[in-house]
Amino acid sequence: MPEQKPLIVMRSGPIPGSSFYLEKTEVTLGRDLANDIPVPDQEISRRHARFVTRTDGVYIEDLGSTNGTFLNGVRISSPQRLNNGDLITLAEATVMSFEWPDQAKTPTYSAYPVEEPVPQPMPAAPQAVYQPAQKPVPQQPLAPEPTPELKPRTPWYSNFFILLLIAIIIIMVIVIFMPTSWWCFFSANRIPGCPVN
Repeated sequence: MPEQKPLIVMRSGPIPGSSFYLEKTEVTLGRDLANDIPVPDQEISRRHARFVTRTDGVYIEDLGSTNGTFLNGVRISSPQRLNNGDLITLAEATVMSFEWPDQAKTPTYSAYPVEEPVPQPMPAAPQAVYQPAQKPVPQQPLAPEPTPELKPRTPWYSNFFILLLIAIIIIMVIVIFMPTSWWCFFSANRIPGCPVN
């Protein structure tokens, strides 16, 4: 009788329905194509987690991923032993199940997606996903950022009035101090006291 090998079935995520057999002692999964199980999802780390087969069973271990690995809804921080039907969630959207297939079925590929998904028995009852309540982290008030001092914008008409005032002053100075000969010139000698041509 062929040796029974554990199976990972992707229930939801970028490639739902894909199946992967764990034939090696250590099988890595992540976004990087160099992993034994590549998962093309930007929420998943390059080397996200790994499956380790030991004498007492198969364990899953998070490899310091950014968005975490969850076993039956609980985030793991150390290697956890897997049982038939356990749900593994990577980040938020990728859900896989750990299963021991029927011994009569032989794997088509090793740690690569099966072209046609092998029908697998579903767990008798869906398992509730438990997420422990997280204590709110007290946040310290942020110091207000210093606002840059804005210089008041000068309206365009204030500059216009300043120029007009300067022009009026210049004209008044010219008119007051203009010699008499200029007055006669500009008036075409019509002012009394101007020489008559």
